[in-house]
Amino acid sequence: MYKEYIKEYKDFPIEGINYLDINPIYQNSKLRDKLVSDCMDKMVDMIPPTFDYIGVVESRGFLIGSILAHLLDKGIVLLRSKKDRLPGKTYTVKHKLEYGESMVQVQEGKGKVLVFDDVLATGGTAEASIECLTKAGYTAVGALFLVELDFLNPSLSVPYESVIHYE
Repeated sequence: MYKEYIKEYKDFPIEGINYLDINPIYQNSKLRDKLVSDCMDKMVDMIPPTFDYIGVVESRGFLIGSILAHLLDKGIVLLRSKKDRLPGKTYTVKHKLEYGESMVQVQEGKGKVLVFDDVLATGGTAEASIECLTKAGYTAVGALFLVELDFLNPSLSVPYESVIHYE
């Protein structure tokens, strides 16, 4: 159902990468609400909401992740991909993307965190987020994604679910 609204851009951001644009779903309030509902169902099936925070991955994880945190009355932990955008004591983990390198940075804290992002490709960003959270004093208890690229065979060190699958 969602796939008919997701636009694919070939060779973006670099040649050989096909970018999945989820913005048309975000722009349609009924679709967005259904996506949020489907995320809630996946989350409860995976782990009952026995966590303190949703760790939202910059930047596309911020959108739906914030709505989920609001509905579940959970806090938000920002997992930033730009260095030195968070004050106080922070922890940083560098990682590889399918098309380059990136980093994750988070403020020091404690509590149980569910990592949330838009797309699970190889798992590099999610694993870096889990490692960064652990270094900062948190416990990652699971992860949730809007889209999973099954053909890349992602693997994570925590339980995870995805709403939309590309075989």
